[in-house]
Amino acid sequence: MNNLSDNKGNVLPDYFLMPPKSTAKKFAFAIHTDFGKHFLYAMDIKKKIRISGDHKLEHYDIVEIINVTK
Repeated sequence: MNNLSDNKGNVLPDYFLMPPKSTAKKFAFAIHTDFGKHFLYAMDIKKKIRISGDHKLEHYDIVEIINVTK
């Protein structure tokens, strides 16, 4: 996990570099095992659409993981 800032010094959200053709669910597991285990779906933030766990992420995708919390 890394921190970035834009050209105005605003801190941007954390990001993960994933291997090519990683899925949304693999991304969830990379964040935390519980996120992967309780994965429901992911949201493509730019397109504002719901994506499945087997959706292959592409370069510069920004996704939010939606999971079941206990």
